[in-house]
Amino acid sequence: MTKYNYEELAREIERIAKNAGKIILNKDELLIEEKTDATNIVTNMDIKSQKYIVEECRKLIPDSSFFAEEEGLQELSDEYTWVIDPIDGTTNYAYDFHHSCISIALLYKKQGIIGVVYNPYLDECFVGIEGKQSTCNGKEISASNNDAKHAIVFFGTSPYNKQLADVTFDLAKKVFIHCRDVRRSGSAALDLCYVASGKVDAYYEMELSPWDYAAGRIIALNAGAMGIALNKETFDYSKKIGVYFANPVCFEEIREIVEGIYE
Repeated sequence: MTKYNYEELAREIERIAKNAGKIILNKDELLIEEKTDATNIVTNMDIKSQKYIVEECRKLIPDSSFFAEEEGLQELSDEYTWVIDPIDGTTNYAYDFHHSCISIALLYKKQGIIGVVYNPYLDECFVGIEGKQSTCNGKEISASNNDAKHAIVFFGTSPYNKQLADVTFDLAKKVFIHCRDVRRSGSAALDLCYVASGKVDAYYEMELSPWDYAAGRIIALNAGAMGIALNKETFDYSKKIGVYFANPVCFEEIREIVEGIYE
């Protein structure tokens, strides 16, 4: 038996995510640094947001571990572990393109139990708790029921690994031909929440880090969406993987297209 009430924890995490959202919206001066190259950037607001989130989450579970995007906080334990993206969609954020979010997941024994994703621009807070119906701003959400022919599909370009460019865009063409249309938003966490809430029907990306998908995965699965790690991988949160999520109606048909690239 856990000593924590997950619904109460989720409410506290939601509070933390919303406060972090206020932090990133109230930037005075934005400083941008390239981590590896021009596609992989970090801002001073990423660091400020993550510092606040870590401090607040540690108060909730003092002996917990942190697996976060910035500043080398990457310890994945068998006990309570926070998986944090202080700003998912940093490039969007740097360009003042208002499509970014705060993403916080809580794992226990390396299984996702709570996920919170907050978009401060739209004041949308998505919450997923294992075994409970996912919500947005307190209202239950569900995946759509469109078939593949009528599906809108989000995809990511895995910009940090441009060796995947050919397969990524070849696949986007195949999906586009079979479905209603495709989109690219620049925030994996929000893409997963949009699958969860039925705003889009499917989402895939060839390579993501755990903090990109951890919270969104919990939200999507507990909203009735289906999801897999691509190329016969598993969701072990310790490495980069490809992911595919969709509503149950179009899941198998689009899966055949997406997984076909590995054959």
